[in-house]
Amino acid sequence: MGVHRLYRLNTAEWTFDHSMAVQLEKPGDPYTGWCPCYLLEHPEGLVLFDTGISREMAADPAEYGPSGAAHMTAFLETLDLAVGQSPTDHLAALGYEPEDVDYVVLSHLHVDHAGNVDAFPDAEVIVQKSELRYAFWPDGVQRLFYLEGDFSPLRDESMDVTAITGEYDLFGDGSVVAFPTPGHTPGHQSLAVELESKTVVLAADVANSREGYERERVPSFVWSLEDSLESIQRVRSRARKTDATVVVHHDPDEQTKLPDPPAALE
Repeated sequence: MGVHRLYRLNTAEWTFDHSMAVQLEKPGDPYTGWCPCYLLEHPEGLVLFDTGISREMAADPAEYGPSGAAHMTAFLETLDLAVGQSPTDHLAALGYEPEDVDYVVLSHLHVDHAGNVDAFPDAEVIVQKSELRYAFWPDGVQRLFYLEGDFSPLRDESMDVTAITGEYDLFGDGSVVAFPTPGHTPGHQSLAVELESKTVVLAADVANSREGYERERVPSFVWSLEDSLESIQRVRSRARKTDATVVVHHDPDEQTKLPDPPAALE
């Protein structure tokens, strides 16, 4: 059957040092990256890949979640929410309610990817088990990017969470396949999407820019440099075998491969 439509829904823009997008390149220069999520229309269900940045967190980081996120205050000075919308507002513009979403697939649980999970309490959440475990006990610089207010709802008994290990075919027809691409985080995963017109690999944070992806220069703050490089090669191999278009998540030029909503890739 395949996916009928793929929408790119931008939630914000975040400006950070260029060296965070491409390792050790142009330190001090700004790099403005998008923070999108993606909506997939499949005959058997509506799928949201990632959930973007929480506007609740941005409004009051110190009071966000069970233990707050006061350290985010400085980061938020470079966040521009005006250029995007929340996932629920995007859905409303397309004629959907949050309860229409059947599945939420999370690439990983960093603040810019898992910020609105609690907005979809009726959805089945698909996340790598290794990512879910690590999120509660991150180490090193990774501690900055995991906010308990984002992922603590996943511990609620009312949430339908499927913690997977390895590749996962969501509908059993090969049209939406999550596959492990660790490195950026322990349980990072990307999503292969079969449309009528083409195959698309939503690579998420396998790299933070096309340049980083092509030159295999990932950010220095990744959980594992070795795993990151292997995951880039894994995405390349998959794309080559399936003649897929690879979309690198934060790169604004990459995001032009997908049209602005309400238009979609079909």
